[in-house]
Amino acid sequence: MRRLSDSCVLICGLGGVGVEIAKNLVLAGVRELILDDSTVCSAEDLASQFYVHPEDVAQGRTRAEASQKPLAALNPYVHVSIKTRTQANEGVDIDQEINTLPACKIHCMVITDSHLFLAALLNNYCRQHHIKFVYANTIGTFGNVFCDFGPNIKFSPPDEEPPSTFFIESIENAEKPKLVIRAFEQHKISDGGFITFNEVTEISPCVLELDIDTCNFGKFTGNGRATEVKQAPDVTHLPLAKQLEDPKLSIVDLVNPDSAAQMHVAFIALMAFIYTKKQLPKAWSKKDATLFLKLAERFCLRNMKIDTTLLERICFTSRGQLPPLCSFFGGVAAQEVIKAVTCRFTPLNQWMYFGADSVIPSEIPRNSGLSVEPRYRPLVRCIGPQNMRKVAMASTFMVGCGAIGCELLKNLALLGLASGAPQAAAAELSSNLSNSATSPSPDDETSAISSEIVEDDDNEELMPLIIRDFHHMVIELSHLGMELGVFRPYQLDHGDTFPVADGDLQSTPVASLEMPTMGTTHSPSATRGTMTALLTDASTGAVTALAGPQGESATELPEDENFAPLGSPATSSSTSFYRIDERGKSLHVSSQSDYDADVESMAQQTFSCPQPTITTATVATNTDANTNANTCDGPCITITDMDHIEKSNLNRQFLFHSEHVGLAKSTVAAASIRQINPALKVVALQEKLDSNTEGGVFTDDFLQIAASGKDKSGPPIVLAALDNIKGRRYLDTRCVANRLAMFDSGTQGTKGHTQVILPGITESYSSQKDPPEEEGASDVVPYCTLKSFPAKASDCVEWAREKFTLKPQGMDRFLRAFGYSCKELRDALQTILAKGPSDWWPNDATPRNVFLRCLNMPQLTFFNSRPRTWKECICLGREKFEKYFTHKALHLLYKFPADKVLEGGEPFWQLPRRKPRPLTFDVSNKLHVDFVWSFARLLGKQAGIHIPSISVPAMAASFVKEALMDFTPKPYVPSDKEVIVDTSVSRPTPLDGPSSCPTADDEFHAQLEIAIARLSDPDCRLTCQSIEFDKDNEKDGHIDFIAAATNLRAAMYGLPETGRYEVKRIAGRIIPAIATTTAAVAGLVSLEVLKYICFSGTSSETECLTSHSRNNFVNLSLPSVISVLPGLYVAKNLPNNTHFTVWDRWEMKLPTKKSTLKEFIDLVELKYGLNVSLITQNCRPIYMTLLPNFECNLRKPMLSLLTYTPKDTYVDLVIVYEGKGDDDDDVEGPPFRLILPTD
Repeated sequence: MRRLSDSCVLICGLGGVGVEIAKNLVLAGVRELILDDSTVCSAEDLASQFYVHPEDVAQGRTRAEASQKPLAALNPYVHVSIKTRTQANEGVDIDQEINTLPACKIHCMVITDSHLFLAALLNNYCRQHHIKFVYANTIGTFGNVFCDFGPNIKFSPPDEEPPSTFFIESIENAEKPKLVIRAFEQHKISDGGFITFNEVTEISPCVLELDIDTCNFGKFTGNGRATEVKQAPDVTHLPLAKQLEDPKLSIVDLVNPDSAAQMHVAFIALMAFIYTKKQLPKAWSKKDATLFLKLAERFCLRNMKIDTTLLERICFTSRGQLPPLCSFFGGVAAQEVIKAVTCRFTPLNQWMYFGADSVIPSEIPRNSGLSVEPRYRPLVRCIGPQNMRKVAMASTFMVGCGAIGCELLKNLALLGLASGAPQAAAAELSSNLSNSATSPSPDDETSAISSEIVEDDDNEELMPLIIRDFHHMVIELSHLGMELGVFRPYQLDHGDTFPVADGDLQSTPVASLEMPTMGTTHSPSATRGTMTALLTDASTGAVTALAGPQGESATELPEDENFAPLGSPATSSSTSFYRIDERGKSLHVSSQSDYDADVESMAQQTFSCPQPTITTATVATNTDANTNANTCDGPCITITDMDHIEKSNLNRQFLFHSEHVGLAKSTVAAASIRQINPALKVVALQEKLDSNTEGGVFTDDFLQIAASGKDKSGPPIVLAALDNIKGRRYLDTRCVANRLAMFDSGTQGTKGHTQVILPGITESYSSQKDPPEEEGASDVVPYCTLKSFPAKASDCVEWAREKFTLKPQGMDRFLRAFGYSCKELRDALQTILAKGPSDWWPNDATPRNVFLRCLNMPQLTFFNSRPRTWKECICLGREKFEKYFTHKALHLLYKFPADKVLEGGEPFWQLPRRKPRPLTFDVSNKLHVDFVWSFARLLGKQAGIHIPSISVPAMAASFVKEALMDFTPKPYVPSDKEVIVDTSVSRPTPLDGPSSCPTADDEFHAQLEIAIARLSDPDCRLTCQSIEFDKDNEKDGHIDFIAAATNLRAAMYGLPETGRYEVKRIAGRIIPAIATTTAAVAGLVSLEVLKYICFSGTSSETECLTSHSRNNFVNLSLPSVISVLPGLYVAKNLPNNTHFTVWDRWEMKLPTKKSTLKEFIDLVELKYGLNVSLITQNCRPIYMTLLPNFECNLRKPMLSLLTYTPKDTYVDLVIVYEGKGDDDDDVEGPPFRLILPTD
């Protein structure tokens, strides 16, 4: 963390992927982030740049200016600045330019959406100056990230997984000894791994073979632990120029593992195309695709065959942009930057490619009469106008607005999901656009795309190609000055020549430099991402707005009714280009349309909605009224989350800021995404989705409407952004029952996953079970471990967490039942004291009588020990110290002496049981004082006692020492109190019947008399404020108490101390979530949603979803991204030779209200040809063939055996059928829905 908070990162380019990286780094907490992008915002930036708004376009702000304030608002501890540029006309040393950045030294340079040649130049500079380098691009339907951290780099640890620790059962004495792991623990250590031994006195289970000779070691006595030693591999990175022909590629898609190499060739070919044609290929241009494929053949890698279909589709869509890809690569690249500055975890080695070509239409899009708002054009270039309409008209229901939820909502807003159909009112906007520089030429508008593609016979297109192969490309890079550190600024002139400084290279100096942009969405101004742009005014990595001849500004678009004046052209074709040309020719301004067909005529209307200014208060008012998805006339996004924003959410949930703490997550999230895209329709709820709300808010009808629209005609989409497995499984059962597609995603630290659950195609979420430690079962500490035998430090945290909340909450409820009245409680206790054990029990179930019936000795003792002064608070804290850390240890040693052995002759005190050591209180020990002081503060808060404030921690020791001057702790008295040893025993529950009444006990009577005397005191105040644990409550010291109690218990058992942050994480049930992983995972799952929408309603829907859908598994610490096909459903056979799947449900209407159980069974057996063996409703048996007492139910009306309400129209049953043969087991059939009769 220190390295991260001391780091300075320069980001060049703030398009879609650039702003994602910037956002993630600000949330991570770098010291300074320098933004470098002087490109003026355009309407098409709204496609992927979520910090660019229409007013930024109207006012001509640069992308850096538009992004600075919202980025800075994410984290007040990060200084976000904009790179200033030098306007001198003389040569400027890049060393001086970078190293004189304001008050910092750059540790990592990030280049986004820039030409390969420029990136190679800056990469070479970074290597010379020991600056880490990250290069990321998103082009159409694919993207990449490249890392160069230099030679012989060491990163430790290699991943975020804690070292594996396990208890040892035995170790052989041999040359190649075997180590047996105790019980059924998993070591997860790979071959060649290292371990260390701890607590070893001498030297179906798992066995490790050790590469060490133990023949001369002492015999192992059966006690000890082994801990994995993480070994970080040495990594050597090569410069970008040397990673073109023989790249190190990270394989992502295991279904098509060759796709990474194909995309690498496509990327190189696109760079060569830009170098040759001064622009990216036109959208869906067959002529440009032909040239592109010829270029690709020249850069084909060894032993590789070009996939012409894939590369052609990449070429067609290279001017587009997919927001989910920006999210994914923004997360991956930002995590690599964090690795670069912290030297933690394994860096990417060295390229990662990922694509989503499956969303590209199979046929060339034709003019459908639809048009798109400028913000959606980049998306339409990838998915086509018909699919854009599907997206705009889709609805979705999202559960959870945490870290992933925020990222998902951002992606949905950028995609325009639920933004509504085209509006006829956009005619005026169409007129404006038709006169702008972004509109297609008249010829393009009227030309149709022929269904028959004509090959390009004009070979002249290939004649000016300078780059012939990889070798020649490297030479060209050398011509650009890769070995040089000093450049002269270019002189703006017609053609904008850029002289390159002389060097040691043998080749002839290049006369002029010319690099076009990579695409409209990457650069509304043409110099975005080009050599000229990044070296403008001699500033390294500076992205400069388009300039025309003699430094004149580029032509502006006419004013637009929705977006106001646009500050720069929205296409890359109306630009001035700069290139290297050995013939020394200058190029003139070129104006061409993005499309060479009438696809561009889609600009005649727009998907648009009124765009009001949305505030949190406005959304809260609107969504409070709209408590049901039925209130939306058209498509809408329905979100629900019962949680409110906490301070700890702010470092990973970027839609929330400090002023939102305490507000509902769903309401604030709805307001935030409508600021990104005001056209969205959003309904925000604050209800918990569980069985308790199933019959009220979240009915089946509600889920179907929320997921697929009011008319239930759209593709049903449910997004699971939950943080627990129980919630996911419940949502899964509801989605399966209603045949709704569910898209699940989750993260934990740098790890994450996505899963698609598609009706009638894939298995459900509940079809697979995670290992116990992944499900969270390992977090449930056995009762005996929690109480007496902690095995690891986290057990101590759970014990301390329990001590915080157990009794104060119960006492507060007890006192509240008596209205906090001393008189009423005193009268009740006097009644108990006066009457016998069988006479005082009241029969009514009022709250106070329920508490009185359960009143026991511990509760009375707790009540009588309540402090009345601050000194008493400290003394009680000291008593608890003695009880928890001295008497407890003495009692365990009394019950189980140090030499105690078990029946098998094994010592009782051996790992995982640890022999305790009694602690002696020492006022000079800070940990001891921390416990007493923090405990006293909590007591004072509960009792309403004034707590003195301290300015320095040392003052606490003085207060404690003074208060304990005359305090003498009670000595330990041995007792026969039971100590539970069996790990299978659960926590005992108190009996609430009269048999547990202890009124005959003398000690109980004595405590009653003490309580009555306290209540008779005129100064008596019944105050016991229940304190809910809040991990963020620093004022009252919640974590202070738990940390002190945890580490004192750890010291008593010889366990290592736990850091305060780790205590907070465990006690606060914080699931580690970081912005990088959530952004990457949200991007992946958003792509799956986009695929699902695009394929819906097509003739090959099932086939396409089966072959193109993916489940993803992410571990950014390695880094590893694995994309695989989802598991298909499994058919289960029935005795009648039919089968069913998890998606099937049988339904039958009960004929009449008088129909008997036997009549119902006869109907089932007649319809399905199966013999009924068992019928249950909600686990309650209605009929069982094997039990005679159920025979009487056969004659009863079916409705009399069911549980339902008057509003219910059906009940769900589970029916089990007899096996086919006598020896065959019974078989549970599909869920059975019985439709109730209406008359």
